[in-house]
Amino acid sequence: FGFQSRGIMNEPKIFMSMRGRHFKKEIAKIEKWRAKGEFLPDSNEDEVDHTSLSQKIKLLKPENRFPLFLNLLSCFLFMMNNYIIEPSSAYYAEALGSSDALSGIMVGAAPWFAIASAIVYSYWTNHNYKQPILLAGILQFIGNLMYSSAYSYKSIEMCLIGRAITGLGAPRVINRRYVADATPFELRTVASASFGLATALGAALGPGMAIILDRIEFEFYIPLVGEHYFNGMTGPGYFMALNWFIFTITILLTFSEPTRSGLDELKQREDVMESPSSKRNALLENNSTSYEGTACDANILDDAVVCLKSTDTLPTTSQNDSEDDCSVSSDTEDDKLTNSGATSKISASCNPSYHCCSCMSHITKPVVICMTLIFAQRFALESIVGSTSIITKNRYGWRIKNVGTLHLVNGLIVIPVSLLSGYLSTFYEDRFMALCFLVIALGGMTILFDPTDLVNQENYSYNSDDLLSTNSVEYIIGSLISFSGIEACESFVASLISKVIPSALAQGTFNAGLLETLVGTGGRATGDVFITLMGLRSIRGLLNLLIIPGAVLIGTSVLLVLANYEILAV
Repeated sequence: FGFQSRGIMNEPKIFMSMRGRHFKKEIAKIEKWRAKGEFLPDSNEDEVDHTSLSQKIKLLKPENRFPLFLNLLSCFLFMMNNYIIEPSSAYYAEALGSSDALSGIMVGAAPWFAIASAIVYSYWTNHNYKQPILLAGILQFIGNLMYSSAYSYKSIEMCLIGRAITGLGAPRVINRRYVADATPFELRTVASASFGLATALGAALGPGMAIILDRIEFEFYIPLVGEHYFNGMTGPGYFMALNWFIFTITILLTFSEPTRSGLDELKQREDVMESPSSKRNALLENNSTSYEGTACDANILDDAVVCLKSTDTLPTTSQNDSEDDCSVSSDTEDDKLTNSGATSKISASCNPSYHCCSCMSHITKPVVICMTLIFAQRFALESIVGSTSIITKNRYGWRIKNVGTLHLVNGLIVIPVSLLSGYLSTFYEDRFMALCFLVIALGGMTILFDPTDLVNQENYSYNSDDLLSTNSVEYIIGSLISFSGIEACESFVASLISKVIPSALAQGTFNAGLLETLVGTGGRATGDVFITLMGLRSIRGLLNLLIIPGAVLIGTSVLLVLANYEILAV
């Protein structure tokens, strides 16, 4: 019969049009084809899925909808919080008596501490969502106040402590896990695209507000604290503190615990995969009511293929063997590779309440590939975005409003791109779309590369008299293309990792959301430190020092996807 990740050539061509159909019907059709050796389409049945996106959204349980909105809102505020300080970071570091290059540490302090808090939040969300997201809001409020108050005391230390507290309040791991736990498989890519859209909106409105706040300047007095200043450098912190205060009150009054229907669906899928061939039909019949009209209503052909492949090619083991080994082996080493996702899911289900020590044993090759892609994307993106204020200030003489305008346009362009991504996800596989947007991002980073800086750095700004140099217009174009490509790609990789993740990593403390957040935040934090190190080495050649490593990572990601394209089929 063949496995999809090993090639679809052995399947009837009509099977390609079965994507989005009922899982039970897919199994029945494949069983018929296996038994008779031919495929006879039902003339009374329309082979095209006419289910609209609005109808599919109804599959999301009502009690999960408003909490999902609040999670997306917290994602929006967090990204807005990150990007609202980017335009003024270099100027704020200078005002506090530090080097421009230290703005990378100022921005990167938050993601480094976010890595530590992510593990705590992940453990907490095993049992509760409301309490950790409340704590995150409170920490964001305190951290932003300290960040802005540092100006009054001319203290870079206070500024960094405020950023660290902001990092401790990072809610990304909570948001990602909610998307994975509370949304059905059929809406997973759409939900991930919505997550990307919230990220894009935050990335757009953050710099937009920075432009507005740069025009406002006044002093105010707080009893027992003293004189404070509201300007283009401190305004972002005060503004975000107010937003997080309102958000925290909203969570306290309205948030309710969701039903983890997405996790339940994953377990149902694995129950089908684990069932022997003789019991498969009975299990599907018994669960047909729960499949039809729910999130499991339109599972794709790949799952049917995985089900048959796992039950027909994997040897049957005794109950004692399965309990002792808690795993199932394939006939060949090649099957082990192609079925790595399926076999790991079966293995993981034997021990659902696993601990950190067994986490690595459940990480499959597709998961490692996805995490590598996430790290490379976040590192490259931070190298571009986090360094904008430093590069444009010293290279093109830009001010806060110029940097804010560029980030605003970046975010605004990503919004339609994210909407397009959600639409395209209903027609194309995640692996294909991720590859396309990686190539687009690589093209944008190629535009940012300045070959003249490799041979001449005598000018203080850039080689404006050389046609091959990267001028401000080319910098804007390259930044827009690379930013949009990486942000759009992230939604597909996030969807991909949530689908290839074993069930043992879809629940518990060390879950897919935590791994994705740790890797993504780690990439961002590493990018910020890299900006500071390269800035201390050379402000004049900073553009190439950041773009070349970032482009190499994105190019390597493209090759990684191409080399492992088959095993990323979901």
